[in-house]
Amino acid sequence: MLAGSAATAQREVPDLEAQVFHSINDLPASLTPLLWPPMQIGSLWGPVAVGIATWRRWRSWRATAGVVIGGVLAWQLAKVIKALIKRGRPADVLDRISWRPGTPREGLGFVSGHTTVAFAMLTVLWPWTDRAERSAMVAAALVVAFSRIQVGAHLPVDTVGGAALGVIVGELWRTVVGDPSDADLAGTRERR
Repeated sequence: MLAGSAATAQREVPDLEAQVFHSINDLPASLTPLLWPPMQIGSLWGPVAVGIATWRRWRSWRATAGVVIGGVLAWQLAKVIKALIKRGRPADVLDRISWRPGTPREGLGFVSGHTTVAFAMLTVLWPWTDRAERSAMVAAALVVAFSRIQVGAHLPVDTVGGAALGVIVGELWRTVVGDPSDADLAGTRERR
């Protein structure tokens, strides 16, 4: 997914991608204040806030450090990918966009750092959560990606690449540090 989206990002914006972008970016501006708070999950401060919540919930260094370190690493790796691909933001590559408060006017588009962070944290926390919590985390990560398009900060392929990079970062953390044992999970259930 990351390689495919990067290859797409290095060419002109495909018509389908532009159409998807405009269908989301042209939604009413009244959505922006509703999308802004959840979008911050993917900001550089998101891993700190989610890390605090993670510690309070599981009291696990593995989950908490994974969220914080993985989230910050995801943010930094997104910057590296941006420098390699050099795709502009939507305003740089499309004739028109709907400007929203907070729409970045500078910087690069591929990959979406917010989306990368959200999906990295989702992947780190996956084994710690049940089906309902996973559904909520997936929904939150998708809202982050959707909101980045709605505010005009990223094109759809930027968010696909960000999601792929985030999953890679999260899986790398889980590979290096390991997933929780049944005893770890049993202990967290007792504290609930």
